[in-house]
Amino acid sequence: MRLIFTGIVGFAVVLLTSAAWSQEISAEALNREVMEQMRHYLAGQKSELRVEGAGYRYPLMIPDGTWECVVETGSLTMSPGQHWVETALLIHGQTEKKVRVPVTLKWELRLPVARKALQRGQRVGADDLEWQVLNMVRNVPDVIRDDKEIVSLVANRRVNPGEALQRSWFERPMDVERGEQVRVLAGGSGFSIEAVAVALDQGRVGDLIQLRNPDTQIRYEARISAPGTVSVSTR
Repeated sequence: MRLIFTGIVGFAVVLLTSAAWSQEISAEALNREVMEQMRHYLAGQKSELRVEGAGYRYPLMIPDGTWECVVETGSLTMSPGQHWVETALLIHGQTEKKVRVPVTLKWELRLPVARKALQRGQRVGADDLEWQVLNMVRNVPDVIRDDKEIVSLVANRRVNPGEALQRSWFERPMDVERGEQVRVLAGGSGFSIEAVAVALDQGRVGDLIQLRNPDTQIRYEARISAPGTVSVSTR
C-alpha cells in the first residue's frame, strides 16, 4: 500500500512539474517581439537607427498563460552594430525568465556618395556626387552628410561609387604644384615688384616653398599667399 501511495505522489509531482513549464516560446516568436519593441523604442527616440534583426536561437519553456516580453533599453548604446539586450518573459505580470537577445542595429541615412569611382588626386565636382539611402551596421565617426563639404576637394585615395564618404578621404587641393610657374610679389615702403618663378615644391596658402628664377637659375624661398601666387618678404 505504501508503495502504491508513493507512486501516486511521484506521478502527481511529475504532472505538476510538467504543467508548470508546459508552454514553449519559439526563438522566432521571441525575436519578432523583441524587434517590434525595439522599433517602437527607436521611433520614440527619433533615432536614425533601424533594427536589422534579432538572433536568439533557442526555444524557451514557460508556464501556461498569456505571455509578454519586456525589453530593457536603459543601458542600450545608441550606435550601429550588435547589442545584447536584456529581455524578461512575463506571465500575468510576473517575470518567469530572463534572457539576453542579440539585436543588430543599423544606420539608415541619406548621404552623398560618389556617382562613379573617384581616383586618387581627382578634384571632386558637384556632378561627381549623388544622394542615396545607405544602411550601415558600423559606426563611421567622420561620415560626410553634406556634399558641400567635399566639392572642390581632392581625393587622397580611390573612392568607390555608392559607399559612405569619410572626411579623411579628402583634402584641400594644392595651391601651388611642383613645376608650376607662379607669380612672385615683393614690396616694401613705396615700391612693389612682380616677377615670375618656377615652384620647386608644392604647397598650400601659408606654406614656405623653394622657387627658381627661370632666367638666372637662382633659388630662393617665398610663402604662398594665394593659388598660383607667392610673396617674398623684404624685411
